[in-house]
Parts: sequence; structure tokens; C-alpha cells
Amino acid sequence: MFGYVLSGEYEELPYGELMALLDIYKYKGNVERLKRYIITEDSPVKEIIKRSGYVDEGHRVIFRYNLENRDTNLIDEITKDFINTFKSFIDNIEYYPDIDKNKSFAVRVLKLHKDDFTKKIDSLKIEREIGGIIKLKTNAKVNLTKPDVLVRVVILKDSFIIGNVLAMRDREYFQKNRPHLRKYFHPGCILPKLARAMVNLARVKEGDIVLDPFCGTGGFLIEAGLIGAKLIGCDIDWRMSSGTLINLEEYNLIDKVIKVKRLDAKYVKDFLNELGIKEVDAIVTDPPYGISTAKKGEIENILKILSDVIKKNGYFVFAYPKKIDLDMELESLYKIYIHKGLIRHIHVYRKI
Repeated sequence: MFGYVLSGEYEELPYGELMALLDIYKYKGNVERLKRYIITEDSPVKEIIKRSGYVDEGHRVIFRYNLENRDTNLIDEITKDFINTFKSFIDNIEYYPDIDKNKSFAVRVLKLHKDDFTKKIDSLKIEREIGGIIKLKTNAKVNLTKPDVLVRVVILKDSFIIGNVLAMRDREYFQKNRPHLRKYFHPGCILPKLARAMVNLARVKEGDIVLDPFCGTGGFLIEAGLIGAKLIGCDIDWRMSSGTLINLEEYNLIDKVIKVKRLDAKYVKDFLNELGIKEVDAIVTDPPYGISTAKKGEIENILKILSDVIKKNGYFVFAYPKKIDLDMELESLYKIYIHKGLIRHIHVYRKI
């Protein structure tokens, strides 16, 4: 079995992104959700974590201990039983996965459920005791700073899970590639982590044609291009379309560009016809919000006609300050609170 740790930034969006990634990689097995921890069968952990925006870690699940009660007065007894049960499990298996005498390891506790019971659990005791059991079994060295294998003890509401970390999300990429650090910047851009998640929600795969009809500074096209998609973008503001090309060049993605130009999004169908393209695999976009009521009505009408250029079973993922009803199947709707005056509604539509 394999486990995934979801980011705690949003309640449902990380789970939706993981399910989309499992769909992209054609996973058909069972999925068990334990709040922020998801357990699957044989799923491609490393590939999923590499692509994810809000899936923090992927584990090989080694052991699971189900809690029968959460009495804070019995924490020492519960912890002791957990450790002893793990020791019995280890004693009855031939070898510990991923760790041997030639590899180093460390044990770290991750508390995903927050309450008084969890707060009183002695993480250091668990790390020390579990580490001692693994060391005795494997004869491996303990390295607390740069271990070959990180063993994660995940504390959940009703379970303790022990797993080996197979992959961790690249937090540095999202930190170093924030919009204001790009060559061309304009305020109001969606952060790359959310842009990556929206591209994933659109089930974008290598070689797909992705359209952003309100491309702004190119955030969605960058994330789609890094996956290997072919890119089409337009924006009514020439500064934005030019800025998008500047940013795509900075990321060495010009070879992925079919065309980016200044264009009113209502003429997208004609634009695609000029390119000899009838339909695209996905549209991912973030239309402008701070505009007049008349313009908002026009934007909403454009959103409603964009489904014409999406292939059957293709996805249309977009953000907007309110729910927009389209003649497509709404698979998911996520509310992202930006500030008191703005809630982004992330729509995930599929053309049927």
C-alpha cells in the first residue's frame, strides 16, 4: 500500500488534485481517505508527487495501528501498545522494506490530527523506540540529518501509520518561482502552486494542447509547458501576451508554444481555425475580476462559449469570484478564500 500526505492549506482542493493525478496515471484501485492522509494500492507515488501542487509526501505504508480509544489518561499505555505491536510485526517479517545495513535512516513523527490527545503524545519517545526496533532488524545506521530513508510515523485521528517516504513535494520550486520573481510581472497573478494544481485538475498530459484565453503573465502555460503540453494563449492586453512570451522564454518553453498573441477571448474559435486546430485538450484560465459590471457580463458569456473548442471528455478549469453554470458536467467546485472581498471559485468542468 501507498500513502499520501495532503497539504493543510485547503480542505478539499488537495484531495481533488490527488484524485485527478491518480486519474491521469490511470489508477483504478481502491482509495481510502483518512482526512489529510490517503491510502491507495499500487499507485505511481514518485510521478504523482513530482507533479503535485498540494500533495506533500508519498509513502510506502509499512504498518498500521488502529486506535480503539483516545483517552488522554491512557496515552502512555496506548503508545506502549503501539510500539510493542509494531515490534511484533517486525519480528514476523523477513526484512524491513527499503532499509538494510548499507543504508541510513531516521524516524520522524508527523501529527496530522490536532487535538489534546495528539498534543500529549511524546513524539521523541516514539521516534526513539521505533528507530531502535528498525535498527535492530536491519543493522542500518541512524542519520538524523541526511538519512537515505526517512521513516514517517503519521498520527491520525483513529490510526498510527508507519511508512517510508518515497517522495516529497518540491517546495523550493514554488518558493523560487513566485510571480513577482519572473521577468515579467503583473499584480493579481495566481501563485504557481495553485496554477499547477489547476493544470492537474484539468488532467493535462504530455503532448496535450492547452489553451489559456486570458493568459495574463503566463502562469498556467508555464505549468502546463513544464509537464510537456503544447501551448496556446491570448490576452486582450498586448502587454500581457508579450509578457507571457517573455516568461515562457525564461522557462525554456518556447518550443512548446503553438501561438501566443494579443486577442479578445471571444474570437478564440477563429484564432484556433487560423492555426488549423478544431479543438483543444484542455482550457485552464483565470479571467480578470476587477472590471466593470458590463465587462463581467461579457466575460461570463465568453466562458459559456469556450466549451465549443474543447474536445469530448476534455476539461475546462477556471477561477471566478462566483459559480458559473456551463453546459458541461461540473465535476468539482472549490472555494479558495483570498481575502474578505474575494473568494475564488475553482470550477472543474468536463465536456461530455
